[in-house]
Amino acid sequence: MGDDHVGAYAAQSAYFFMLSLIPLLLLLLTLVQYTPLTREDIMLGIETLFPSASHSASSLDTWLISIVNEVYNQSKAVVPVTALVAFWSAGRGVLALTTGLNCIYGAKETRNYIFLRIRAACYTLMFVLSIIISMLLLVFGNSISMLINSYVPFLKRMTDMVIGSRTIIAMCLFTLLFAMVYKYLPNHRNRAEKRKQKRLFPGAVLAAVGWLVISYVSSIYVEVFRGFSNMYGSLTMIILMMLWMYFCLYMLLLGGELNVYLESLDRAE
Repeated sequence: MGDDHVGAYAAQSAYFFMLSLIPLLLLLLTLVQYTPLTREDIMLGIETLFPSASHSASSLDTWLISIVNEVYNQSKAVVPVTALVAFWSAGRGVLALTTGLNCIYGAKETRNYIFLRIRAACYTLMFVLSIIISMLLLVFGNSISMLINSYVPFLKRMTDMVIGSRTIIAMCLFTLLFAMVYKYLPNHRNRAEKRKQKRLFPGAVLAAVGWLVISYVSSIYVEVFRGFSNMYGSLTMIILMMLWMYFCLYMLLLGGELNVYLESLDRAE
């Protein structure tokens, strides 16, 4: 695993994904202005998610509120520029991930660079949508359930079933996404054998479980060690988010290592 430089590629991918985080957040908040949601609705959502926002100047919630204020005070003409910066940075992260998976699978990159960048942008969008859907289910699930039950009561039973299974749904969503990553990101074109479907899912399941566990541990850290955030300010959250991204991408590359190992066992038989 050391020969495949898993840690180095995970760090490189995490760096570019973190670079894209701020412009991506700005882009999403800017697009919200085209919806019926007002600034007060966004502020209320932040205060609901981070109750300390209404009591003290804690790092993450204050940072988010300042971004919301900045977005609503700026012209909507910044949307194209913000989108380009976000997708360029995140696209670089996907390319680093592709290089890491090529190294793990022993594949040589021969595909057109423009094609790789376009595909990287598509995968970036898929990553963002998957993370948003998962976060909506895991973090805002109860609020969404109450809202649906208030306005569409005949869907209460189905909504409760979905919310009750939200961890499993998020797990399945990430597993399918990571299986697609292992199938399409590395360059299998030059390899004699194509990826078998059954050999995509062991690594995908490992990566999905690792992703959810790391996210859960990170949320516990934020809740338990609030004192560090008050002491070091926004720097604490930036470091925590960087570590979270690094370990999640490390698990994704580790899943690729597991798939390659299982394939080697098949060939040995």
